[in-house]
Amino acid sequence: MVCLVQTISLNRLNKYYDGQWQGMKVASNGACYFGSSTHSPAHGSTFLKYDPSMTKLEVLARDMTDICGEDITKTPPQGKIHSPVVECDGWLYFTTHLSNYWEEAINDYTGAHVIGYELATGKFRDFGVIRKGFTIYSAIGTDSKNKKIYVLTVPFSAKDIETDSSHLYQIDIKTGDKTDLGKIPSEGRGASFWFFIDNKGKCWFTIWKKFNPDLYSIDKDLYCFNPETKKIQAYNNVLPEGRLAPNGKPASESLKPERSWTWAQGLNKGQQCLFTMGWLAGGDERLWLFDPSKNIENGKAFRSLGYIGSTFLSVAYGGGRVFYVQYRNLVDARKYCSEFVREWDKKDIDFPDDLHLRSISIKPGSEGEIIDHGKIVDQDGRHVSMIESLAADHEGNVFMNGSWDSLSKEESSYQYVWQGLKDFHPSIYDTFKDSEVGTYKIMHRGQFFSYTNVSADIKR
Repeated sequence: MVCLVQTISLNRLNKYYDGQWQGMKVASNGACYFGSSTHSPAHGSTFLKYDPSMTKLEVLARDMTDICGEDITKTPPQGKIHSPVVECDGWLYFTTHLSNYWEEAINDYTGAHVIGYELATGKFRDFGVIRKGFTIYSAIGTDSKNKKIYVLTVPFSAKDIETDSSHLYQIDIKTGDKTDLGKIPSEGRGASFWFFIDNKGKCWFTIWKKFNPDLYSIDKDLYCFNPETKKIQAYNNVLPEGRLAPNGKPASESLKPERSWTWAQGLNKGQQCLFTMGWLAGGDERLWLFDPSKNIENGKAFRSLGYIGSTFLSVAYGGGRVFYVQYRNLVDARKYCSEFVREWDKKDIDFPDDLHLRSISIKPGSEGEIIDHGKIVDQDGRHVSMIESLAADHEGNVFMNGSWDSLSKEESSYQYVWQGLKDFHPSIYDTFKDSEVGTYKIMHRGQFFSYTNVSADIKR
């Protein structure tokens, strides 16, 4: 089966787009808002809008560095929108992120900003740098009851990593006032991809320990900030232990310390939360429902909705289904990272690397029903190698941002080269070993926005 999508080349707009992680949202007006990111010192991230009713792509902000009031000739750009995009009272909120991953740029980075975008007017609001020199990696959440925003600031400079930690911040939407709620964890930097703000205004989150393996020895794997007590409560060793699809075989015991959310989505007006803990976060291959009104310590708060296989960031909820992208074979999905595989020479790929769009129902009566919508292909027959940004609505529309094989130089990404990129992974090193640091390499892949409608699959 084939999942036919329509793609739009983003590198025709800007050559420096080289990936997108999170940063995609279907808003209440039905349009899809998303970022496209770059590691280049010459350009920051871009914020875009796609209106499916008019099949129109619109650039809302060409460079977030400008929106943040910064000069790219003086400080590193705001190179990524690497956070969820969340909505509250007619505004979208997201964060910027450091993307120039080399020492000089890290030391000169001003810090990540929180940005608001008003749907009705197209006006941006800059809440400013949240913590000087720190990035935000990468969760953001809004408390519609108390009109607050939550973010996690993360140190990247060697000095800040040595002397400080990550900090949870609360921002007052009306005044813009910022409150430091404390270090999370108390020692050693942590990262968090997603927040869940419940119907009482509590902010729930996990720490992505794979980001910093020094945290493996910490049993705390679920945190909650309570705005009434103004304290952060930590729960020890409460997240479910990893089980593998399709039959529940235990994941490797060595993965247990890694447990955290790699995707989370509030449900039923904040009464519950959907989450996954897939690849790089404990190895569990189920979709979970979290109900904070039930007992957390004895596990009653967690209920499995079905085995879906390994996932990472490319997960989205819409229309009573959770959508996700993965390799055809479940073993390959837990073994290979598409972000690495996209850099491999085709001759070195010895497994079926076709990415599939799949979904699982959470509706009563069909709960746990999985649909394989098929191998993802576009109108011109391109091959997709990575999808890390996904959004869905209640009409069967699914939106993606990812890397596809380019059919021309005009569609190709200009990948900026820094030493860490060359050293990071053997397969990446092979790709960039002949590239000079401080230049760009013209890739055989490009960044594409894509969309499809799968309502016919669901009706069948």
